[in-house]
Amino acid sequence: MNTPNPTAVAGRRYATEFSISMVAYAVVLIISITTIEHGLSPALKLVFALLPLIPIAFVFAAIVRYMSSIDELQRRIQIESLSLAAGITALLAITYGFLETVGLPHLSAWYTYAAVMVAWLIAQPFVARRYR
Repeated sequence: MNTPNPTAVAGRRYATEFSISMVAYAVVLIISITTIEHGLSPALKLVFALLPLIPIAFVFAAIVRYMSSIDELQRRIQIESLSLAAGITALLAITYGFLETVGLPHLSAWYTYAAVMVAWLIAQPFVARRYR
């Protein structure tokens, strides 16, 4: 009898949970943006602006569940990759912060989030290669 690979099972479950959460996020985001544009009170605008955080919390939960379900080697690779991504992003943010003092435009915090995610994605194969 074949026992399924726990990391593969965790990966499939993560992909499903992540995909459903991201679809929900897209739907809620569209509803949020559309509703905010229709002249609500400031309190309701605030509520609708924060509404997309609900499906994003499910994305976060899927990531945490995935990280706790994978084997030790894969967990180590993910943690080291995320650590590198955080360090790279910190260097980029600090560098750009200094450049803002000489006239570069102020960027949204969304760029920081994107930088972490891209750096994490790029770091993974390099970190994984060390363990082959």
